[in-house]
Amino acid sequence: MIANYYISKDASIYSKSQSMNAGIDEVLEIAKTVNADATKNYARTLIYFDWASAYNELTGSFSTFKTQFDADGVDYKLKLFSTKPENIRYSYTIEATVLQESWENGIGRTDHTPQTEEGVSWAFRDASGSTNWSTLGGHIYSTQISTQSFEFEDTDINMDISESLVTIHAGINNGMLLRFSSSLEDNSLDYGTLRFFSRDTNTIYAPKLQIGWDDSVYSTGSLSPASSDEILIYVKNNKYEYNEKEIVRFEIRARDIYTTQTYASSSAALDVLYLPTGSFYSIKDAETEEDIISFNDNYTKISCTSSGNFFNVSMKALQPERLYKIVFKVNNRNYDGQVEHFDANHFFKVVR
Repeated sequence: MIANYYISKDASIYSKSQSMNAGIDEVLEIAKTVNADATKNYARTLIYFDWASAYNELTGSFSTFKTQFDADGVDYKLKLFSTKPENIRYSYTIEATVLQESWENGIGRTDHTPQTEEGVSWAFRDASGSTNWSTLGGHIYSTQISTQSFEFEDTDINMDISESLVTIHAGINNGMLLRFSSSLEDNSLDYGTLRFFSRDTNTIYAPKLQIGWDDSVYSTGSLSPASSDEILIYVKNNKYEYNEKEIVRFEIRARDIYTTQTYASSSAALDVLYLPTGSFYSIKDAETEEDIISFNDNYTKISCTSSGNFFNVSMKALQPERLYKIVFKVNNRNYDGQVEHFDANHFFKVVR
């Protein structure tokens, strides 16, 4: 199971404009640039997600989540999507640290003239611009730091924040601060500017917390395997439109494309066949063809009971008012190393 929780507050703060708020900018920045006189300029990004609500919703809706959470079997990834990085070095590290103090998002943008000063900034953390950070640039905890290192690779952030969640789950949730690692901020080198789509973007690339755990069950009962050379896979109960708050069980059926003619009293095409344990689903944005929920060997397994195959999707994992497509992958169905992909245009829409 993969659940996405979109960031509810985000803003960038800038050392060279210490009272400027950028709370509704469509782009977030992490930067370290160095002037000719060796003066350093920094940009850091603040994000906040409502962990308490997410945890309560997940434990209330999925017994498998609580079981996996207690067993440290849950994966937490902070995902930010890059746009127009500038003068980035080939190797660097980003760190995310829990903030010790609360902050107000504000309604400013970097292109406002005059600049907006109500809301979080490098020097201030509230909407009136009167409450200072205890430490300029965001007051953070020195422990439970999450990091992601990059070397000759895409600049999207896909960071494991399990360490930071220890502090946040304990009840200390003022959000997180993202920056170049402290050692990189302290040295004399220029690391350029990273940019990411913010929660105010008009694209599908809003930042999010992606939570994954194994919710699968597998028992075939008296079903027969889908073992012929050519099969098709379809969604039996797709109603094509779902409310954004729904949790949906998609029932999956496999059948032979070509059936052997027999003189039985019922059609073999109606038989329920099961897919092997190495079967997975993916959900794509129908317009862009980009993965919203990617194939994952641990978290997008297709389950099976004596009634057939299925998988569960929380529609909160998807942005509303968009069209999506389900794709399937099946491994080792008839021989080791076999990989089959099935894309039969199984579309559905999420609505508000």
